[in-house]
Amino acid sequence: MSFYFIKNKLLVVVFGCLSVGLCAQETDKQLTIHVIDTDSISLQQVTILLNDKKIITTDEKGYAKVNLPEGKYTLQLSHAAYENKEILVDLSKDLFLRPVLVSNNIALQEVVFTAKEDKGLTSKSVITRKAMEHLQPSSFSDLMELLPGGLAKTPNLTLRNRALIRESGGVPTNYGSSSLGIQFMVDDNILNTNSDMQRSLNEGHMSYADKDRTNISTGIDMRSISTNDIEKVEIIRGIPSAEYGDLTTGLIKIERKIGQSPLQARLKVDGYSKQYYIGKGFKVKDNWSVMTSFDLMNAKSDPSDETQNYQRISASVRSDVKLKLFDYPLRWKTNLDFGGNLDNVKLDPDNANAATDSYKSYRRRISIANNFVYTLPKSFFFQDVTFNTSLQQGLDRIEQTQFIQYSGPRALSISTQEGENVGIYAKPSFIANYMTDGKPLDMNARFRASGKRALFGIMQHTYEFGADWRYSKNNGKGDVYDVTQPPSPSMSTRPRAFKDIPATQNLALFLGDRIDYKLDQHKFTLYGGLRVSKLLGVDRSYAISDQVFVEPRVNLQYGLPQFMIAGKPLQIDVTMGYGQFYKQPTTYYLYPNRQFKDYVQLNYYHNDEQYRYVNYMTYVQDLENKELTAVKNIKKEIRVDFSYNHHNFFVSYYNETMRNGFRSTKDYTVNSYKRYDATKVDINNWTPNGPDLSNVPYTVVREHSAFAQTENGSVTDKQGIEFQYSTPRFKGINTRFTLSGAWFETKYYNDYPIYEKPDVSIGGVIGSFPYVGIYENDDSYKNSNLNYNLMMDTYVPSLDLTFSASIQGSIFTHQIRKKIIDTPIAYIDLDGQSHPFLDADRSDLYKQWLIRSVAKSNPLSRKASYDINVNFKVTKSIYKDLRASMFVTRIYSYDHPYYFNNIKVEAERKLAPYFGMEINYNF
Repeated sequence: MSFYFIKNKLLVVVFGCLSVGLCAQETDKQLTIHVIDTDSISLQQVTILLNDKKIITTDEKGYAKVNLPEGKYTLQLSHAAYENKEILVDLSKDLFLRPVLVSNNIALQEVVFTAKEDKGLTSKSVITRKAMEHLQPSSFSDLMELLPGGLAKTPNLTLRNRALIRESGGVPTNYGSSSLGIQFMVDDNILNTNSDMQRSLNEGHMSYADKDRTNISTGIDMRSISTNDIEKVEIIRGIPSAEYGDLTTGLIKIERKIGQSPLQARLKVDGYSKQYYIGKGFKVKDNWSVMTSFDLMNAKSDPSDETQNYQRISASVRSDVKLKLFDYPLRWKTNLDFGGNLDNVKLDPDNANAATDSYKSYRRRISIANNFVYTLPKSFFFQDVTFNTSLQQGLDRIEQTQFIQYSGPRALSISTQEGENVGIYAKPSFIANYMTDGKPLDMNARFRASGKRALFGIMQHTYEFGADWRYSKNNGKGDVYDVTQPPSPSMSTRPRAFKDIPATQNLALFLGDRIDYKLDQHKFTLYGGLRVSKLLGVDRSYAISDQVFVEPRVNLQYGLPQFMIAGKPLQIDVTMGYGQFYKQPTTYYLYPNRQFKDYVQLNYYHNDEQYRYVNYMTYVQDLENKELTAVKNIKKEIRVDFSYNHHNFFVSYYNETMRNGFRSTKDYTVNSYKRYDATKVDINNWTPNGPDLSNVPYTVVREHSAFAQTENGSVTDKQGIEFQYSTPRFKGINTRFTLSGAWFETKYYNDYPIYEKPDVSIGGVIGSFPYVGIYENDDSYKNSNLNYNLMMDTYVPSLDLTFSASIQGSIFTHQIRKKIIDTPIAYIDLDGQSHPFLDADRSDLYKQWLIRSVAKSNPLSRKASYDINVNFKVTKSIYKDLRASMFVTRIYSYDHPYYFNNIKVEAERKLAPYFGMEINYNF
């Protein structure tokens, strides 16, 4: 009985479980959706949101399938080129739907693959994610191609990539203030490089490896900024509001992706680099989302060159929380970022020193930022209050190894004090290990309150008020090396710790008001702002410690009444702007290391080591310039915008004057030292401290000693015309034509006298040349060019296919090196006295050599006419979540012959094509 009873019970349980399982399966119904447009074309990449929770996407045939429990569902369909559609579904059985999406011509017109010119109060280029995906950049440097006048370039990721705005390439040395004055912001937080002190102790090592990799005088290195996480970029070329400061040239605002998103992966490969990216956005709660990402790039200067390598690694975690504070919305964004960059340079394996010599430059950054946005009711005077804080800690190091071998005995002074001292003899050969260790700490805090009020019912005021504080301090070890085994025997510095250098602080207050006024069909918009800043923490001996910098900003826009042409309105806007900007000197400029000038007074080298002796006179020159002040740039611009039936055209003229840019200038001081007669040294009177010099005859020598200081002596004058015309995206072929370009003219020259000493010796006279010439000018330049870029891009939304071709180049490029004045205006003698240079001095035995040797071909000029480059890009979605892209830069190129000093040069100069591809996958 028990057996049958158990058997029956088991059968009941088994069949019961099966029935429950079958019932459960029967409750899941299959929903099949086939999305088409009004022309019955299947649409892929249509996003379908189910009950605001689950997301599915149509495949390449326009289908999407999902199994769901029975119930009621709200389906929200969206696509970039079509109007959104919402469908209510009661799912009680397997269901097939074929929704039709209506083409949104307006949305299609908004799909832009170039930089879009903003029509606001200042000249600004906006670059969207769609444009970046089509461009396929390796670093932020590639985005600069999209600006008016920008051209595609083969990336050079093993060298520094400096930013240039309204300026062509070929910027000469001593004119880096334009790049230094470009302010970068990421998610409304400042990227500050004011405490960067990284530069090589031996610049000439490894064929000047460090010269084109250091960025202490040029600001942000654009190689270090990955574009994979960027959602939008705003590049303000004109006059930003008073909220933004410590800049002279422009402002670049980067907004990164945030919020829920599928797992995204990117692989890009070209002839110079490989890049990998993975990112994912999570929705932790309804009011809290987190975005994570990781990026890695490996680049070479040439595919076959293993001696130069650059690596970039970045990781980011970004949080976005929406809260309530006193029943009002509070948004809290937190970013935690890590970035690492490595420049690695090695010698060719065939070089005898390849096994020892090396150059490595590490840059690591850890940063945390918190942004708070508090929204208040409209009844409050201020409706938006923001408070942003950021802290960035850098861990920088330049490590160099160098094999040193002297041809004979080499003496060194290791004294750190001014005066006479006893030197040492270095080893005849050794391996020098030296480094520059930097730990820049940057802290920033920014408060801003803004609001809106209507006045008299006809004027709308949008006002802002705030404060900006920046702190920079380098806590690194600085220059670290063995003074008995220096990388160069002619070094003029001694080790110095960066942590001993004072911190700098920049405090600013700003306010501004935007007034919108409409009179009938006339629209007026006026912005007036004022920024007041002061550098804190600087010793009172510096002139800048008492200076307050005032920066007025004004922008005015007039919107003309619309004109009706063929039933369509023509809108014309005229915009003008004026602004003053200041860039404060960096820590490197304010606190340079001291210079040590070591004069050999007696070098007595005996075969017996105990009788070897070297005596020095050391002078210590302070290189701090107490009169150094902030760089000032004055901007003026006028722009006209035309809009008609999705045809957009703008043309702008700008003029910028920067008359006190930072530059390294040479100056001289008179030093004296003794030159002992080594033949009169008596080793019989040798003491534990060396020979008795009291009876050794000597001659007093005086000479001019050169030293370099940072001055406000570089002038950069800019003017130019920018333009862009874009057509509608023509229906049928879905193609837009965009013609953009710019005429740039930039003049570079010095505003301080130039000091030079001829490198000659007359009649074997002991000591150096006795005079220093003072000259009116240094090398000066005038660069001008007219660039163009015609782009044709086609977007097929039903296939999610984009392809474009661009024809770009220069109509002309002129580079003129101005005439150097060879005759000095004055000279300085060995007493330190200045005298005017007279005609009689031209025949003087010494002074005639003060006339500089200037080539008859001076001034030099290079004038090139047009060149043509054709580029091609294509992006296509494959299957459901896979997108493939490829590009070819300079698939065709032509350079017209150019003229060098009015001599025609027929040399053919064709640059090799540059191509690559990438794959993006959404999991």
